[in-house]
Amino acid sequence: MLARLRRHVENEVPEAISFLGGAYREGRLGLVKSEKKAAKIWKRAVELGDVDAMVFIGEMHEEGSGVKLDKKKAMKLYRAAADRGSAVAQTNLAILLCHEKKFEEAFRYFALAADRGYTPGEINLGICYRNGQGTEVDLGKARYWFERGAAKGHEKAIEILARPDWTIPRLYVTGSGVKLDKKKAMQLFRTAADLGSAVAQTNLGVLLYSEKRFEEAFRYYALAANQGFTPSENNLGICYMDGAGTEVDLGKARYWLERAAAKGEEQSIEALASDKFRAT
Repeated sequence: MLARLRRHVENEVPEAISFLGGAYREGRLGLVKSEKKAAKIWKRAVELGDVDAMVFIGEMHEEGSGVKLDKKKAMKLYRAAADRGSAVAQTNLAILLCHEKKFEEAFRYFALAADRGYTPGEINLGICYRNGQGTEVDLGKARYWFERGAAKGHEKAIEILARPDWTIPRLYVTGSGVKLDKKKAMQLFRTAADLGSAVAQTNLGVLLYSEKRFEEAFRYYALAANQGFTPSENNLGICYMDGAGTEVDLGKARYWLERAAAKGEEQSIEALASDKFRAT
């Protein structure tokens, strides 16, 4: 396979050159892994107009991996690939534009990527509509793009939709656009929780606890706590302390509360100072 690939490279087939660069970067086909070699090969592919190579070497310049850190160079390469229709490049370029507060231009590139069905572009376009970055706030359109991403299992989109207050942008309080729906929130939290999201596991646990479904809440708190997520470490400790969803076990309660308290969780600090623990 490598011999055939090299023949295509010698004939300056752009796709073959780009593929060979990837093989060097990842150490495939028996090649010694080398980011510098990959960058050198991808530069030739870029000269021949290969869009994927533009994205790959753009990412290397953005990260300073195998090449000199150069975000201007990365942006130039992303723009070249974006203008040739690459949804990945359109999204990467838009993110860099957001860092420079060029929100209107970023919005246009997110929209191009989203219209091609590229999930990260869809999510970021939803965020633009939610926060009014580069466009007017439009919660209906924000929900539309988040739901597209959520339908494909994108964890961040699911978490955003699951938050009861997701309609409150960072800088705006609208109070309109989406009906409060705790059942829908619970459904979305559960989907993200089962994908392993500690945030969703905790949020689902809180909703279950509010419905007095303590045993199920306890299980989700435990999943999140075992990932080191501080709010659930605190909540799991409280469950052990109060016997909510499990037997009272002050030893385990102290263990989880101390873990959370060590990271500054005020409720845990207060619980550990309570009479229950002074006697133990």
